[in-house]
Amino acid sequence: MLSRETREGITLEPIVGAPFGARVSGVDPVALTSAQKAVLLNAYADAHGLLCFGFDELLTAEQLHALTAVFGENEFAPGRINGIGRRAREGEPESTVDEQVAKLRNKGVDPYLAFIGNLDPKTLERQPISEKFFGEWEWHTDMSYIPVPPTFSLLHARIIPDDGGDTGFCNQVLAAKALPDDLRSRIVGRSIKHDSTYGSSGILRPGMTVPESPVEALGAVHPILRRVPSTGDEALFLGRRTNGYIPDLPLGESEALLNAVWAHATQPEFCYRHAWRVGEVVVWDNRMLLHMRHPVDESRDRFMWRTQTKGEAVVAST
Repeated sequence: MLSRETREGITLEPIVGAPFGARVSGVDPVALTSAQKAVLLNAYADAHGLLCFGFDELLTAEQLHALTAVFGENEFAPGRINGIGRRAREGEPESTVDEQVAKLRNKGVDPYLAFIGNLDPKTLERQPISEKFFGEWEWHTDMSYIPVPPTFSLLHARIIPDDGGDTGFCNQVLAAKALPDDLRSRIVGRSIKHDSTYGSSGILRPGMTVPESPVEALGAVHPILRRVPSTGDEALFLGRRTNGYIPDLPLGESEALLNAVWAHATQPEFCYRHAWRVGEVVVWDNRMLLHMRHPVDESRDRFMWRTQTKGEAVVAST
């Protein structure tokens, strides 16, 4: 368990009132030493997958990418590259990743940086956006519908409303440790198909059609109980509830079992609701945490930068 301390010039302290996570200060992302990087990685493990970095000024893209690289190799932003979080659109010509990256860079687009919010990334003017964006999102794991999901996600708060738009985190390591024996026995050795039909905001992904039932939904199949290699922890790996399906079970039995697992996994004692401050960067391990965005009034501005790290094959807990 973390206590307040300073190591290698970096100050770490528990998040007050949260069952996991740590606040971090004293970090210069582009000047981190090897010893400081080791401190951050150790702190992330001690904090069960969540670190909140406080910065006095907004980061540049270079600084955010440097911080991302502490936790793994920078991955392309979701939806930027065909094959990384999106399907090829009808009529889209075949091209290599290098060709796609070059095309984006020629347009002045950073292929590793995504934008979250209701503002135009270049002008920061309000832009039309689906009303669903401002609804209450469901608990989910980033891009778990692909065979190798990203490991870490990072959000950098640049413009935030006075209230609303908090981000909830739910620790699936703690949830796995607290599994009742009868529920554990029902899920050991089983997997879930993680639906790729809808994005986090509930909008149909390009090129997708609505399946008749979760049985027909498209998406990667992952073990319900997974191992986190970097920490050795066991964690529940649920993806999102919508269109989730446990293969080899009748749909009714799958629905009932998933409802029971989700009810256990999202209990308040495993969760933390983060109220954002401008300049913060929150880093979380998708192997260990679910997250969601709480409602925000559509008349309020909210704008984030997002990065992620390349993932690894999901390994079942044994």
